Amino acid sequence: MPKCPNGHEQRLGLKCQTCGQPLSYRDSIGRLGALPKVEPNYGKVTVLTVGCPGLSLKADYVGEITTGQEDRRTWRAFQAASIRGGSWLDFQKKYLEQLRRWMKLVGVDKSTDRVVVVDTTKPISVLALSALSNLERTVVIAVAADPQSTPVEQNNSYVALSLALKKGLPVIALSQSFEREMMYFTEARGFATSEDAVSRLLEPLLEAADDLMDLLEGDLRLGIKMHSLSAIVAGSKSVYGNATNAFMAQSYNVSIGAKQEDCQTVHSLVFSPKEAESEFEKSFGVFRNRKFKGALNAELRFHETSSPLYDILTICGLKDGSSLQSIAAGYEAITKSMPELSVEGAS
Repeated sequence: MPKCPNGHEQRLGLKCQTCGQPLSYRDSIGRLGALPKVEPNYGKVTVLTVGCPGLSLKADYVGEITTGQEDRRTWRAFQAASIRGGSWLDFQKKYLEQLRRWMKLVGVDKSTDRVVVVDTTKPISVLALSALSNLERTVVIAVAADPQSTPVEQNNSYVALSLALKKGLPVIALSQSFEREMMYFTEARGFATSEDAVSRLLEPLLEAADDLMDLLEGDLRLGIKMHSLSAIVAGSKSVYGNATNAFMAQSYNVSIGAKQEDCQTVHSLVFSPKEAESEFEKSFGVFRNRKFKGALNAELRFHETSSPLYDILTICGLKDGSSLQSIAAGYEAITKSMPELSVEGAS
């Protein structure tokens, strides 16, 4: 804005409306070069879904990495054109730098926390995990191949999971069978299956992102990266009786086929009315002593809700390498004929 000799700032005109002195536009030109500092708010939680169409998730930013008939880029989606008969290596060679630029442009690395929900049986999963940068406070929730998956799916999954673990990312793995058979009750729409069930399972994890990151970073300090998950969604006393029964019940529906002796840590996130907090804390102690007495660390984090129903999500930290053994045969069957599809080929 121009000023008169007495320092009064004015809008457009020839004379100062305060003192009548002439306005000097020449003295104001230098200030026009100082642009305002741009400080965009990238939010607290960023979610990236990879090869998981149909998920309905809530976060400050939700982006999607997928394949389709043609290349397409928006501020919400990176779509790579399908490669007929293409392997994960083909997608990586063609799209890695493009995906890195897209992630940079949309600010994936700028938010406080990042949750990557990835179907590791899809070839595009290796591409997405390769492109990730700024890995602090990032967790991978992975749909993983299991013994019922094809060797190609097992190879994709083995390489993607190995890459995530090599990068030091904490991983919560859901087997293909667990994801396919998932079914949860929702208060609004009754029973949810398929993508709706996965979305319902992930909802409380995203709500408790602070606690989730804190617990998994604690496991990382112990050298624990891979995790299983078990859950009760929309539980009630009429179904499970006391909280101890609920903890015991959910421990029998585990997301990957890990042995109990492979569990090194156990953490539970509970979402329930406040008056039930002490019962859940006491019951968690009973549950830990019965099932995981030798655990290196065990902790419950409670979140108050207004719903009369409760959610329990229990995350177990597993011994290094135990979760990949069941799909190693399929991985090796592919690499025998195509050595370039080994873990060493992923960056």
